[in-house]
Amino acid sequence: MPDPDLTIKASPTKEFFIYMLTRDVQIGRALIDLVDNSVDGAKRLRPDADKADLDGLHVSLTINSDLFRIEDNCGGIPVDTARNYAFRFGRPKDAPSTDHSVGQFGVGMKRTFFKLGRKIYVRSATATSRFTMRVNVADWLAEPEDVSGWHFRFESTEENIVVPPEEVGTYIEVTDLLPETKGIFAQNTFLKEFEASLSQGHSLVLGRNLAISINGIFLLHQPLALLSSDKIAPASIQKVYYEGDPQPVLVRILAGVSERDKEDGGWYIFCNGRMVVRADQYQLTGWGDSEGKRMPKYHPDFAFFRGYVFFDCQNAALLPWTTTKTGVDADSGIYRAVREEMIEAAKPVLGFLREMAKERGEVAQGDRQTSGLEMAVADSRPLILADIMNRPAFTGPTIAPPAGPRMQRIQYSKPLDEVEAVKRHLGVKSLTDVGIRTFEYYKAYELTNE
Repeated sequence: MPDPDLTIKASPTKEFFIYMLTRDVQIGRALIDLVDNSVDGAKRLRPDADKADLDGLHVSLTINSDLFRIEDNCGGIPVDTARNYAFRFGRPKDAPSTDHSVGQFGVGMKRTFFKLGRKIYVRSATATSRFTMRVNVADWLAEPEDVSGWHFRFESTEENIVVPPEEVGTYIEVTDLLPETKGIFAQNTFLKEFEASLSQGHSLVLGRNLAISINGIFLLHQPLALLSSDKIAPASIQKVYYEGDPQPVLVRILAGVSERDKEDGGWYIFCNGRMVVRADQYQLTGWGDSEGKRMPKYHPDFAFFRGYVFFDCQNAALLPWTTTKTGVDADSGIYRAVREEMIEAAKPVLGFLREMAKERGEVAQGDRQTSGLEMAVADSRPLILADIMNRPAFTGPTIAPPAGPRMQRIQYSKPLDEVEAVKRHLGVKSLTDVGIRTFEYYKAYELTNE
């Protein structure tokens, strides 16, 4: 054993640990981490990761300036898991895993506790066990900073019992909220923004009928879809990747068009059903790619574009997401490979949208009577992503050449007073009419004399 006199203490203080754990996560994101745990519980109860109906399971949140509460009926936390794993700071290697988990990093629940307030109460029951625990953060901080001083303690436990089904689930309440938390919860905009983030982040499980409510109001669900018709068909590509592990990462890439919305256009990325990137319009997903400019920068003409990428793996640690689940690891080998596929899948869609923008400009200038590509989009109908058949590339209608002779636009500039004089002399009101009449005059009286 080392001589105690030679030991240099390097362990963190609890105050510093809490500060570092919570400083870079927003409150809304921290709350979603708790919902992630409930979603994992629902997946354990209904383990078919793609098709299981979650009807009858619910997650209810209460948010106000006095407290935060979340309760669910998604299976509960076993006493043994709570004792050895669930409240550890980080996930031990021997911790039991949830297939296709969205809460796998082992920091979300504790980080949220410390981010919100100073008094925490947890009650959880499975079919065969139950426990309660209370944490007063001020008291916990006052305990010695040796190994035992970092532990939490149960208030009560029961194991090897029969729990009535209606009592199975988890209840968490945080009170003595921090001033920052109180201020944010009091903002009128916070709940609306949080509701939108939660609805988007967990749109897939909402589509599988998991009920999520905030202050008694259930989240609405808009199924993800792309426009489809006999003229327009989205790309849908499936790939399998291995990152030095026998567990495969399954990837599905879809690219197509939807309703025009400049803010909603871009790429959406999901890891095990949890949205981690929403409507990205930057180099992360290939826009304005610096390596040879293979994709243009995002532009209002591309506001119809929608791309969706779904990463799924039984072992969530192999997915290319960040620990805050607010982005992807751009250095991940799997993500770099998939990004190349995303760029290739986007190219035909962007080419179609360029042609549509060009056609729209010609219609505005009077060179074409109708915008055929826009009509093709308008005549298409949303098709939910699960129903889109595999197809290697996006396809859209071809542009029919305009009837009659090929047309050419003529543009030139002249002094304003001279142009106005010609307009008065010709008796016309528009610059287009000036150009047409002067061109026709030249053709009639000069070309015919050659």
